Order: sequence, then C-alpha cells, then structure tokens
Amino acid sequence: MPKIIADLEEKILCEANELLFSKGYQSMTMRSVADKCGIAVGTVYNYYKSKEVLVAEIMLKDWVKIMEEVKHDCEGSVDIHEAFKIMFDGVSKFTEKFDVIFTQYGKETNIRKQMPIQFTWLINQLSGILDEVLVRCHGETDEYMSVFLAEILLQTATKKDFEYDNISRILKRIFK
Repeated sequence: MPKIIADLEEKILCEANELLFSKGYQSMTMRSVADKCGIAVGTVYNYYKSKEVLVAEIMLKDWVKIMEEVKHDCEGSVDIHEAFKIMFDGVSKFTEKFDVIFTQYGKETNIRKQMPIQFTWLINQLSGILDEVLVRCHGETDEYMSVFLAEILLQTATKKDFEYDNISRILKRIFK
C-alpha cells in the first residue's frame, strides 16, 4: 500500500525551492527533489512533467504573491507616482530574487520561444493595476496609457543598472 503524504504537492514545491536556491538550477534535479521529499522520482513527475515546469511553478507562485502585495499597496496609493514606485519595487524584488535562476533556466530551455506569451500576460496584469490607479487618482481612462506604463515598468524594473529616479522624472512630466 502506497504511503500517503499530506500536502505532497506543497512539499515538492518547498523542497524544490530550497534546492533551487541552495544548489542552483543546473544542480537541482527531479531526482534530488524526490530524495528530499522521501518519495519516488516518478511521483514528482506525476505533479510536474519536467524540471522546467517545476521551476516555472516556483517562479509563478512568487510572482503571484508579489503582485498581490503590489495590488494591495497600490489600492492605498495617492497618485501614479506612488503606485508606480510600489510596482517598480515589486518587479525589481522578483527580478533580483530569480536573476541567476532565470539566466540558467533560459539557457537550458527553449524559454525564448514562449517569452512573447508571458510578456503579454505580465503587461496585462501590470496594466490592470495601473489602470485602476490612473482612473482613481487621475481620472485617466485611456487604456493605452496603462499598457504603455506597464511596458515601461517591466523594461526598467528588470534592469539592474536602471535607477528609479530616471523614470520618476519622466512620470512627473507626464503626470504633473
């Protein structure tokens, strides 16, 4: 009779996350995750069809958590400047956490083929938050403004050497 492990999927994610950040993407294997969980490697594959899918789930889980925090914090923002800074910091936090992992992940997988789909999804998610702030704080109803700002946000917040003050100056010119 097979053993039953409570919350096995969560355990797999937790152990994989720990291995990912302690050993790195290349050293984390489905077998090492299974060993840490005390289960057969086939059981891990029952939940995640590949290492890439498992890592993507770890990244997605963190992204969702950060975006929930960002959305909550933006609901109390007084203007687009405050909201944009909150969002910039959230995206930067995510990028910094996964920078090395994402670089290794991108080298080993065909992730570049899927990037336009993910990029569009991220833009839509970010522009939805921005749209709420723009309407609430500035009476701005042009849907392209939030998409434009989301694109700028994603491009700037993911660059290590980009300083927020540069985008802040431009935002002040657009939203006086």
